[in-house]
Amino acid sequence: MDATGYITPDEVRLALRKLHSEDAETNPELALRSVLADDLKPVDTRGRWKPSSLVILAGVIVLALLSVFLYFSLGRGR
Repeated sequence: MDATGYITPDEVRLALRKLHSEDAETNPELALRSVLADDLKPVDTRGRWKPSSLVILAGVIVLALLSVFLYFSLGRGR
């Protein structure tokens, strides 16, 4: 703040940037983590992010489908 007590536009910009950088809804990484996190305990006892069981199940199903596709398209070419 300057001597008269007014806030400069630069200070307002810095304050808004700080506010928006910490907000989970405007930060795409934090928003994606919160959507894909476990609903009951998003963080484990060590403080690490814990994915949802649906995300793990979907990943396993996609991996199985991809492996079946690759097996039948590339592996059985003999």
